[in-house]
Amino acid sequence: MPLKFPSSWRFDATKIIPAVPVALINELHALAVDLSDQHSDQQEIVEIFKSHFGNRSGSSNLDWAVSDLRGAMEEKKSNAANFISAYWSALEEIQVKGLETPSAEYINSLINSHGIPFAVRPPNLVKITEAQTAGNYFTKSHIATNNTATSSLNSLQAQPQHLYIRGNLIGQGAFGSVYRATRQTSGGIFEFALKLLDPSPLNEDIEKARPRFRREVEAIQKLQHRGIVPYFDAGFDTDGRPFLVMPMIHGENIRDAASAEPFWQRVSLMTEVLDAMHHAHQNDVLHRDLKPSNILVRKSDKQPIVVDFGSAYIVDNLDKTSLTTQAVGSLGYIPSEVIANPKTRTSLHDIYSCAVITYELIAGHRPDPADYEPLEKIAPELSPLDPVLRRALGAASKRHTSALELKNDLVAIISHANNRPLR
Repeated sequence: MPLKFPSSWRFDATKIIPAVPVALINELHALAVDLSDQHSDQQEIVEIFKSHFGNRSGSSNLDWAVSDLRGAMEEKKSNAANFISAYWSALEEIQVKGLETPSAEYINSLINSHGIPFAVRPPNLVKITEAQTAGNYFTKSHIATNNTATSSLNSLQAQPQHLYIRGNLIGQGAFGSVYRATRQTSGGIFEFALKLLDPSPLNEDIEKARPRFRREVEAIQKLQHRGIVPYFDAGFDTDGRPFLVMPMIHGENIRDAASAEPFWQRVSLMTEVLDAMHHAHQNDVLHRDLKPSNILVRKSDKQPIVVDFGSAYIVDNLDKTSLTTQAVGSLGYIPSEVIANPKTRTSLHDIYSCAVITYELIAGHRPDPADYEPLEKIAPELSPLDPVLRRALGAASKRHTSALELKNDLVAIISHANNRPLR
């Protein structure tokens, strides 16, 4: 049956009720067609959706029914409240016929990812702000946090305070997925990047992983550097998965951002990354998964920002027997000593990775440390980089002892090449 909502939303509501964007119509239309696959008579299911959108005339075949449904949905797009109600009532009818239908949580995640401020809470349709006030918003598409970081991190069932509305997927890595997220307050709508972590790479037992997650969050919160993404919030979602909330960085990964830059500007970007890593190492935090996709260059000021500390290691007195015996990082960016002994945990791992990326930004491919191809083959003026990168890519015993040392070597080369000091 149709959802209940104020009559003012249904009539003469053009100023207070948004229209449904084409992208959402596309998603919901495709979902309706997919659902029809469950039934022996696909057209019957499509006709049900059509009827709820006001088209009760029978189509001559399935293809026409699919096309007619799209037209009927388009006609209702001017009022999101009526549109959502029609779609939900169609879902309820096909569910009676034995079809498996998406939950309200899933439908909410779709409509909110397109900026529509409604939530389905059967038998009602409510505005998000009303749902938040009621403290009973949908669970699988939001993250709730506690009043204190400690209680949030120690509790699997977080108590609602701030509601982050999870939107579309914007990135995926080995240890989690990153989504666009928003939070609405009386002051406006704020945008974030929200990462849901998979079980800890160091321990799959969530009860044992929780203290480690808390320690890593606390450690990374201490990192205050322009080149390191800050954490705004952290905790566990209603399914018990750890989450992190970070600022949304508008830009592109360092490989793409550097492609249009002169050679020395590419190296200059990496000096910023090395400065950030030196700060992290000074605070006993190792990244261990540095690669181009984990370094974003902000479009507004071309500032490189290191993200994704999901593989981070806190240098302390951890029981080494509890650590993974599998090398952490991405192939091609892991030094040989870590591949040989995955329990190796030093800043030399990050230094090696930075050297690989520096070479890659210039040559367009990763180096082969065992058969190093000089960069001077690309341009003679790049020759001063070769001995520096050979050292950083070489044996751990001969590598730069700190990220700052490698940074200073690169800064000196750039400064000499440009014949001017580089800050």
